[in-house]
Amino acid sequence: MKTKILFLLCMLFALQTVAQPLPQVAPEEVGMDSRRLAYADEVILDAIAKKEIPGAVLAVVHQNKLAYLKAYGNKQVYPSIEPMEVNTVFDMASVSKSMSTAVAAVILLERGKFRLQDRVKDYIPGFEGWTDEDGRTTDIRMVDIMTHTSGLPPYANVDSLQAKYGAPNPDGLIEHIATCKRDFKPRTGFQYSCLNYITLQRVIETLSGQNLRDFAKENIFDVLGMNHTDYQPKGETLALTAPTEKQKDGSVLKGVVHDPLARIMNGGISGNAGIFSNATDVALLAAALLNNGEYNGKRILSPMGVRMMRTVPNNVAQFGRTPGWDVCSPYASNNGDLFGPNTYGHTGYTGTSLIIDPDNGTAVILLTNRVHPEDAGGVVRLRSIVANAVAAAIDCPPARLYFPRYYTKVAEFAAQPSITDKDIVFLGNSLTENANWSELTGKKKIVNRGIIGDEIMGIYDRLDQILPGKPKKIFLMSGTNDVSHDLSTDEIVSRMALLIDRIQQESPKTKLYLQSLLPINESFGRYKKMTGKTDQIPAINACLKQLAEEKNIDFIDLFPLFVQPRTNIMRKELTNDGLHLKSEGYEIWGKAIKKYL
Repeated sequence: MKTKILFLLCMLFALQTVAQPLPQVAPEEVGMDSRRLAYADEVILDAIAKKEIPGAVLAVVHQNKLAYLKAYGNKQVYPSIEPMEVNTVFDMASVSKSMSTAVAAVILLERGKFRLQDRVKDYIPGFEGWTDEDGRTTDIRMVDIMTHTSGLPPYANVDSLQAKYGAPNPDGLIEHIATCKRDFKPRTGFQYSCLNYITLQRVIETLSGQNLRDFAKENIFDVLGMNHTDYQPKGETLALTAPTEKQKDGSVLKGVVHDPLARIMNGGISGNAGIFSNATDVALLAAALLNNGEYNGKRILSPMGVRMMRTVPNNVAQFGRTPGWDVCSPYASNNGDLFGPNTYGHTGYTGTSLIIDPDNGTAVILLTNRVHPEDAGGVVRLRSIVANAVAAAIDCPPARLYFPRYYTKVAEFAAQPSITDKDIVFLGNSLTENANWSELTGKKKIVNRGIIGDEIMGIYDRLDQILPGKPKKIFLMSGTNDVSHDLSTDEIVSRMALLIDRIQQESPKTKLYLQSLLPINESFGRYKKMTGKTDQIPAINACLKQLAEEKNIDFIDLFPLFVQPRTNIMRKELTNDGLHLKSEGYEIWGKAIKKYL
């Protein structure tokens, strides 16, 4: 019995290890600039406003961490509107070729099941090569179908295939591909073809004895913990899926692959399309490829396999395609203009895109459903612009770097409704964050933007979340943490002047109230960095009062309400630690500012 329990616990631990997502961090924590990444936000929102896409999810992997994850717009606009979420699942369309079919093929190659120079007809009997005018035949090889240099036609007429073979009929589809007219001699040209990867699917299934779905799930998705990646999604994955195109009967495709060959002839499991996934799952795969085929101790490919997969073979170098990915073919505009020369990726017809720059350790995942509700949207230019904005944010750390909680809270604020001109905003540090201002003042339109540990320049650097909404009023208190950082009174007041100037310049109609710092009580001995700073607080307040007069704003002097008589020390009954307030202290504060609201 004990052995069984131990076994089950080990299995549970193993599953938890596999399912661990990429750690999400603020861009600044991995040397990226969130202000530059905001340019990507702007162009995505512009594309939504122009109805080029209904919505999108952007994810950026950098240094094996999820440095950016954001949802925009709506995942559905017909028959009802549903907002986009970061965990939305998308029809990956032709990105399936890379993230499933090609990876599966390389896994088999590493196991010695085939080599790139093998003839396709060795695995699909009757698979014809190219025959020239003199009757000489050139075989189509595995490398040819994987690099789109085989000469196979780009696509096939689904109506004709369905009429001839019935549907679904994967065997009929392979029979057609095996014998259809070849457009050119292998390795003499490039022609992107879904038929290539449907052929590759059949080879994978022949060699593995499994269908593509089962093989990919067992050897890629389950290994990496890609829990919402599958063909023919069901359950929670289906519920999270964004719809694609509206059909003639008024329904929309949801969880059913958009590509006709994959949907009709292959029944949803197809080498050219059919994968459904979300940004965080795709990020896991990207992280594994950036980490030489392994993530979180789980390996899907060898380092040499990854290198081969992203390298253009010498004999087709002019065409820019690797065995599974696009490096510099005419289809590679999603790479943008700034990423390195070894960048590789793939796009999907539905509006999906994945690019990976191994030199910079970065992947950009842009997922849209541009074919919803009509197949009319466009993302070619958008993909490139987003890639440029992301690339430009790499190795551009800001002038100031803050603590992890700061970035967590900034991300939380970004996910909340935007500030409006009806809102009253409280800006500050822990003293501000720890209060329920609506309850204290009886006002509903109060927005708390305090962050524990924040300082004056921290507030300055996040004003871009506040000022575009032109809030009705701002109540500002900051400086205590600056005191603990050993800044002088002049330095603190100078920083406050910069903060006030920016607020007045960018939101001149906002009524600004500058609140004094509260006293401290060193007798608690809790905050060593505040030792000897008791008398600096009133000195700062005197300067802040003068600054408020110069800037023509109201100064609210709270300091006298909290001190012991004839001292500069906070009353003991109002604090537990000499710095932060009990409820009684907040009641005093709330009562003092009510008249300004």
